[in-house]
Amino acid sequence: MKSAPFLMLLLAGLPFVGAAQNTTADSLRQRGELTGARRPTGDLLAKPRTPAAAPRRADSDPIQQRLLSTDVNLARVSATQLPDLYERFIATARAERRKWSYQDWDNAGVVLARLNQRYEQVRTELPLEERLRVRSFQGEFHTLRGARQVKDKIDE
Repeated sequence: MKSAPFLMLLLAGLPFVGAAQNTTADSLRQRGELTGARRPTGDLLAKPRTPAAAPRRADSDPIQQRLLSTDVNLARVSATQLPDLYERFIATARAERRKWSYQDWDNAGVVLARLNQRYEQVRTELPLEERLRVRSFQGEFHTLRGARQVKDKIDE
């Protein structure tokens, strides 16, 4: 049987195929950008705090205030307020995306990660329609960001 060695090679490579496909999802999950993702307890991507820098409150972040058009502590937002905050966030992204730098996209990604973190805590309190609405806003942000990256590659 000539196909037996080939079949054995295919079977031996299967664990590596699964690992290769999960690499992107794992990196997004660690950054908190993947929808429904939870950060690992030993977050390797977190930057160490310097003793001189005082911790900033989430509700005093000027970038977050601009992107959400409000000053709100996301850790205390109720489930019913989240869809509106996502809508404000994506409306700002739609309006300003053409003039955003890579740093602006990264900052928006951080705010989205904060929104997603709170969403994961309270999502079971939302009706299905609102959860679908939030998911569509999350997906739209990643689509806009990806489109920008593609456009920049084409322009190069």
